[in-house]
Amino acid sequence: MPGFVRKILIFITGYAWLLLLAGPGLIGLSVYSGWKAEGDHAYVARESLQTVSGTVTQAAEVTVKRKRRATKKYYEISVQPDTAGAEVRKLRIDYSTPQQLVGNLIDEKVTALVDSSDNDLVYEVSAGGAPVISYDTTKQRLQAEATSSAQSFSGAGTWILAILLTLVGAAGVWSNRKLRAADEAQQLAAA
Repeated sequence: MPGFVRKILIFITGYAWLLLLAGPGLIGLSVYSGWKAEGDHAYVARESLQTVSGTVTQAAEVTVKRKRRATKKYYEISVQPDTAGAEVRKLRIDYSTPQQLVGNLIDEKVTALVDSSDNDLVYEVSAGGAPVISYDTTKQRLQAEATSSAQSFSGAGTWILAILLTLVGAAGVWSNRKLRAADEAQQLAAA
C-alpha cells in the first residue's frame, strides 16, 4: 500500500473511537428514555414544586429556534410577587394551553406551582382560588411526552444502529492500530 494512502486511512480511522462511543451512548439514551417513561420519573411530585404567588403583569408567546432541532414554542407570564421589593418571575406555560386562557391571566392575582429546576415550568395555576391549569393535566401531558420519546428511541432500528455503530467503531480502532504499526515498521525499514 502506498504511504500516502496509508496516512489517509490512518487519519480516517483515527476518529473511529467516536463511533465506538456513539453506539453505547445510543443504547444508554434508549434505556434512559424508557426509564423516564415508566413510573413517575417524567414529572415532579407536587410536594417538590415551588409556590409563586403574585400578580401577572404580562404574558407573551415565545418562540425558540435552534440550529438543528425543531422550533419550540411556549407561553411566558411575568408574575410580580406579593412581597415588597421582590423581582418579577418569568414562568413558562406549555404551548398546548389555550392562548385565550393565558391572556386572561393578565392583571390577575395567581398562585402557581413551578419547577424551578426546569426553567420555572408551570405545573398548576390558580386564580381567585379556582384552578386555571391543573396539576393532573400537566402531569398527564409530561407522561405522554416521555412515553412518546421512549417509543421513538426503543425501536429495533435504534438498537440495530447502535450495535452497527459499535462494531464499525471497534473495527476502525483495530484497523487504525494495525495501520499505525505497519507505517512504523515501514519507516524503520526505510531508515
